[in-house]
Amino acid sequence: MQALIHAFIIQLMLDVPVFLKGWNAFERKKAARIIMIVVFGTELLAYSIGFIFYRHLPETITHFIWMMGTGWMLFLLYSCGLWLMIDTVNAIRRKISHKPWRIKEQPQRFKIISFIIPIVIVTGIMAHGRYRFMHPVVQQLPVTIHKPAGQMDSVRIAMIGDLHLGYMIDRNHTKRFVDLIMAQRPDLILFVGDIIDSYIEPVLQQRMDEELSRLHAPLGVFSCTGNHEYRHDTEEKIKLLNNAGIAILRDSAVLIDSSFYVVGREDKVVATRKPLREILAGQSVDMSKPVIVLNHTPDNLAEEADAGADVALYGHTHHGQAFPGNIATEMVFEVAHGYKKKGNTHVYVTSGVGLVGPQYRIGTVSEMVMLTVQFRQ
Repeated sequence: MQALIHAFIIQLMLDVPVFLKGWNAFERKKAARIIMIVVFGTELLAYSIGFIFYRHLPETITHFIWMMGTGWMLFLLYSCGLWLMIDTVNAIRRKISHKPWRIKEQPQRFKIISFIIPIVIVTGIMAHGRYRFMHPVVQQLPVTIHKPAGQMDSVRIAMIGDLHLGYMIDRNHTKRFVDLIMAQRPDLILFVGDIIDSYIEPVLQQRMDEELSRLHAPLGVFSCTGNHEYRHDTEEKIKLLNNAGIAILRDSAVLIDSSFYVVGREDKVVATRKPLREILAGQSVDMSKPVIVLNHTPDNLAEEADAGADVALYGHTHHGQAFPGNIATEMVFEVAHGYKKKGNTHVYVTSGVGLVGPQYRIGTVSEMVMLTVQFRQ
């Protein structure tokens, strides 16, 4: 609820200056002003209804309102940024020319053009961002582990992060995610948490677990927990995932085909989360065999590397999801997205296939990763 309140306040803070700028630009265009009143009034009414009654509306209506509301917010953010840049450059130019600069005193033609051009640019950017979300890429990542793995010489692993199934990522999205994974014909499927978003209700209402149940691989389907699994109804979510065939590893390890280990860590929000070395010791993990660790948040890559993990897989960052979020995550995390060799550990942080909030990928990609691991003596 707190997140919704913050989103609603941000929406209002963006609506007001944008409306006033458009109102000023079309001061002599009555029809344009009427259109603005209708557009902004409808948007505000719909968002208010969704904000207040989202628990009581049909799921399809809630999904539509949330999708349009978050998209509108992103549109306003980008448009405001461009308008601010245009006004700043124009103000500096007129200052250098020793000419007065006031918004109301600008030529009408300039005001209209400078209002419309950012809208056209942002519309194009968001259309491309929507396409990138709706068409995830499959990243191919070959790595070599210099350990024997029984009779195996290689394994193909589908790595997926951050589905965020819920009000925004519905059953249709779930189906196309599952279809994409199964089309790769992996030997093993590994998730790195945040399979379910904050609330379990839409997952149950749309029976998204039926889609998840279609996931299968010869060596199994596993996941660690993510922070969103702990937002609400944690145990119910984990039970649903386990029943759907996704084995949730909570500070535990499993030996795959007597050949290599997959270790799943609890998310860092869990107070009782164990250090990785303690998990490995407590689970009697044979470190002479390859060890793959699933850990949702990549905030301490050294822990997996120092503990002797051969592969460490992470998610959580979404790589910022939309510009300039990608820049922010690059500043916060040692690896915000992609591959790094840390010591003897192969690290990969996925930007995820799903999203939280606006369903656009701007400056980032929706992805799943096909990890081909070669085992060598």
